[in-house]
Amino acid sequence: MKKLLPLLALLLLTTCKREPVGPDTPATADGNVLQERTDPVPVPQGDPLTREQLDALVIGKLERENDFRWDMVDLLTLWSAVQYNDHSVSIGYKPAHLADIDGIIHTVNVQAGEWKAVHDALIRLVLDDLNARSVKPVTLADILVEDDPVLPVITLRLTDREVLTRLHNLVNVRYLEPLDYWPAVASDDRSTSGCSPSTYALNAADHTTITPNAKLPWNFNNHGIPGAWTAAQGQGITVGVIDAGLSSAQPYIGSAFNDGDSNVGRTFTASATLGSSAYTTCSHGTAMAGQAVGPRNNGGASTGVAYRSNLRFVRASEDVVLDKSSERTAVKNAFTVLGDDPSVRVISISLGTPFSYSVLSDGVNYATGKGKLILAAGGTSFSWTSWWGVIYPAAYSNCVAVTGVKENGGKCSSCHDGSQIDLTICMERNSDSNRNSLSLSPSGATPSYIGGSSSATATAAGIAALVWSAKPTATRAQVLTCLTSTAQFAGAPSGSKGFGNINAQAAVSAAAAL
Repeated sequence: MKKLLPLLALLLLTTCKREPVGPDTPATADGNVLQERTDPVPVPQGDPLTREQLDALVIGKLERENDFRWDMVDLLTLWSAVQYNDHSVSIGYKPAHLADIDGIIHTVNVQAGEWKAVHDALIRLVLDDLNARSVKPVTLADILVEDDPVLPVITLRLTDREVLTRLHNLVNVRYLEPLDYWPAVASDDRSTSGCSPSTYALNAADHTTITPNAKLPWNFNNHGIPGAWTAAQGQGITVGVIDAGLSSAQPYIGSAFNDGDSNVGRTFTASATLGSSAYTTCSHGTAMAGQAVGPRNNGGASTGVAYRSNLRFVRASEDVVLDKSSERTAVKNAFTVLGDDPSVRVISISLGTPFSYSVLSDGVNYATGKGKLILAAGGTSFSWTSWWGVIYPAAYSNCVAVTGVKENGGKCSSCHDGSQIDLTICMERNSDSNRNSLSLSPSGATPSYIGGSSSATATAAGIAALVWSAKPTATRAQVLTCLTSTAQFAGAPSGSKGFGNINAQAAVSAAAAL
């Protein structure tokens, strides 16, 4: 962060004079718990940026750098962003003596010791500052959005420039981000994307019938999945799926989860970190769960890849685009829920946002630290997303970013690719972009087409479960190596498609040989 003038504006309060906070001076009655940075920035002056100015700056940076993180912009931009939408600000915190905590975040106990001391001191700082300038008393209940009981994150509703500046200038604050920012250009599309199933008529050439009377999607053959099944079917592995909800009318992700050849006593659990129920009108989660672990059934429905794996489903969004603070928070919480479940090995998430939010990174790092293998969708285009690259959380290094390709290896009609992509799945016919892979419909046994990087990710997650079931004692790193070392471009990864198409049969064989 650039060195600017000292934080003079914070020395003046309505009723008292506050001493500056430095490495050797107390921020509050908590002594040296809170420490100021050596290069504090001043309080932003003037008016906040308009929505148009803010969007131009953020989208422009994303287009130029193919990335956007809030640490790329100055405090004026950050303060401006919290003036709009729900005003929520995520505050990641830590003891001042610690540096990067990404690798240890899964070991943190925020309820005790120095972590609780920092947490409590930050809340006191915020309330003291607000009340020093407020006519009406401000309580924590007035501003609290979420006080995370697992991760070192507090989310508050804040628009006060001076309080935001004080927080920004603390060594203890890992990040300070406007959690509900979303560009006005896409506001009409909030909470509508990706939820409607395909209405394209099923082509008989896109499936074959296998025992006991299930439909095999055409693209499973392109990845050696039937061959992998001779050695592994996913038994004993639990796949966690984070998505937008399940259809209560689809029994194959429900009461008939153990149908047909999948009747091996496997388990199915559904819960929600957004709302009170996993069941919604959005069909996307049903399709993703169906592709990854749907039953190999005797009712004529399409089979999932790991048809003997268990399923732990968590609803964490309204649709596939994480465009609200509530969804970003819910996804973070879904990662901690699945991270804390010792039975979960693989996590599949076909949701995302073009902007990095550190709450998502914290959730990813927590689950990774707990040994989970996270596969995330690289991004699927809508009419208004031409400026998106590989999305988050897929772009984080602790996620395996997956995208879809055509039969000939070309980019699928709606899939994003780029340098962050790790693996690909063939899921679109060359001649017709509407003929994608197949999965369960919201109801009934007739399969529906489902495409984009979402479909590719769910398929890849199913393959990862097959690999892990071939060697249950393998580590996360070993399973990932089995996938990448046997993939299409194992010897020379592509700059936009990573290791390329997964070879399920070869990956399973590599795992069995460990």
